[in-house]
Amino acid sequence: MKIPAFIFLTILFLNISAAKAQDPALSQFFANRSYLNPAFTGIERGIQFTASARNQWFASDKGYSFASTTIEWQEPCWNSGFGFTLRHASEGLAPLKSSGAEFAYAYIPKFNNGTLHVAVKYAFNQKKLDWSKLTFSDELDPVFGDIYPSIMDANTRETIYYHDFSMGGLWRWNSRFLSARSSNRRFRSHIGLAFHHLGSLLHKNEVGPNESLLNQYAEVPARITLHAGTILVFESVKRQFAISPNVRFESQGPNPFNPTKSLTLFSGGVYFIFLNQFTLGTLFHSKSPVANGRHTNAVSGSFGFSSQPKDNKKDSFYLGLSVDANITGLGFQSKPVFELNFRYSLRNASTFCSKVKSPVIFTPDSPSSVGDCPVFEY
Repeated sequence: MKIPAFIFLTILFLNISAAKAQDPALSQFFANRSYLNPAFTGIERGIQFTASARNQWFASDKGYSFASTTIEWQEPCWNSGFGFTLRHASEGLAPLKSSGAEFAYAYIPKFNNGTLHVAVKYAFNQKKLDWSKLTFSDELDPVFGDIYPSIMDANTRETIYYHDFSMGGLWRWNSRFLSARSSNRRFRSHIGLAFHHLGSLLHKNEVGPNESLLNQYAEVPARITLHAGTILVFESVKRQFAISPNVRFESQGPNPFNPTKSLTLFSGGVYFIFLNQFTLGTLFHSKSPVANGRHTNAVSGSFGFSSQPKDNKKDSFYLGLSVDANITGLGFQSKPVFELNFRYSLRNASTFCSKVKSPVIFTPDSPSSVGDCPVFEY
């Protein structure tokens, strides 16, 4: 069944225009770390499986959905991490479908005061649109309706393929501070920077990935991601409580270094971890850190549950659900955004390095330090 094209064209041109296109942005960005920055690849010992699903814009026909799954593993004797990701997105009534397969490699040298992660990622992408489900104005007769062929048929492609590259860096370190009770508290922190769609970032001679469905050139605009976070654990004899502030800033457009001419996203908030198992968090999402009524702002509330293995070499998992409420711009008419994340860690899984004696890339100074929190594992 055909549908009026004007219902769908707004979403379509948001994706084929280099000036307006935007990559999916996850609310629980800490839960799918390798998507946030490829430098997170192999951050934990053993093998990890990560899955994410996001649905939004329910008020629009069929809205937008995104899903990804990742497997990654650490090889400490090579100071390396490896990852493989499959992702898929669908939007609109036609619909417009985007799929991709990604391979990431991270080099992770250890220093006395921290760990550096440097990574590159290659992606092979597919974009597909069923034009037969769209009706354009030149197909319509005022009396007989849809009877003419459209000029769009001669200038369109149903499926396109393109290659893409990204890179990122990450620095992690442990710190101390002296509490009011004159006892040392430890916390682990990180700061990272990622460059997505490197071909577009070069910005010369149309070398960027081309995602045009109209037999033209429309590069995927480059995206820059800056993020930081920390985990601070407070412990007593019977209970453990942790807080984790996190921030993210992204800029995507023809010139992502100039936020005033790009699409920007700021996310900031804090998570509370109880008994090393239960997570409650809230984040604010906006075009800029300062809220105002001119832009679409949202507040996320999240709840998560993690296993608590008695031995940190045993398997663990994390399951988190978040709901975004739009508080300005379109408001509640756009309906909430739902996001589900799952991560399973095979900490003692057999890898190449498990057959030889080699140190773990990043080991906390004590079993009770912040890094053993299975929710964030910075």
